Amino acid sequence: MRDLDETDLEILELLTENARRPYKEIADNVGLTPPAVSDRISRLEEQGIIQGFTIDVDREKLRGETAVLIELDPVPTAVDDVYAAVTDLEEIEGVFEGVDGSIVVHATLPDSNVRSWLASGLNLESVRNYDVTVLARSDRIVGVSATGFGLECVVCGKEIVDGGVTATVGGELKTFCCPSCEDRYVSRYETHRDALE
Repeated sequence: MRDLDETDLEILELLTENARRPYKEIADNVGLTPPAVSDRISRLEEQGIIQGFTIDVDREKLRGETAVLIELDPVPTAVDDVYAAVTDLEEIEGVFEGVDGSIVVHATLPDSNVRSWLASGLNLESVRNYDVTVLARSDRIVGVSATGFGLECVVCGKEIVDGGVTATVGGELKTFCCPSCEDRYVSRYETHRDALE
């Protein structure tokens, strides 16, 4: 798997803003051709970085339901079973497991009877207790920012600022902080390649 470069990050940012954005529009924004954008997106999918293109439905607005946050305290031997059971429940927005074995569920429910909703798919005997918080509001923050993915030089490890230098070496795209690091890397690569031949 090759490292992400700044163009990959720009493509990810554009897709998180609008997953239906045409490849031509993305290409115009990142300075590539639409087929090159398609190839990069396919590679990001193959690497598991992009796991699908989806829609985000706000169930509160759609059906006037109530958003809740439920913290479950499962019996230690039942953590995996409880996690699997709540993941299969309808109305789930997200499920999270803490390192302490607690499970937090974000759900949007048609009524306020949380106990009967939990009991519909979960053995409540496997849960020591649970707390429910009715949410006044919630936002899902989606998006990718290049600041969260600072690229590092493959030679010296310094953070790359102002674009750095990229080169294809041995069929792989590499990113360097400066031409000097690029020259050192290419020189080492060629020395090793020649030694193997």
